[in-house]
Amino acid sequence: DIYLLEANTLPGMTASSLVPKSAMAVGISFPELLEIILSDAMAK
Repeated sequence: DIYLLEANTLPGMTASSLVPKSAMAVGISFPELLEIILSDAMAK
């Protein structure tokens, strides 16, 4: 199941912003997060 609390269309993307901090909490580094985002964007 997927649950959404909020769709933030303009999330902060500095290393100290909430999205990268959330990724880090599950073991994804900031560079890895950027790689995932860019790979997904290029695949579309």
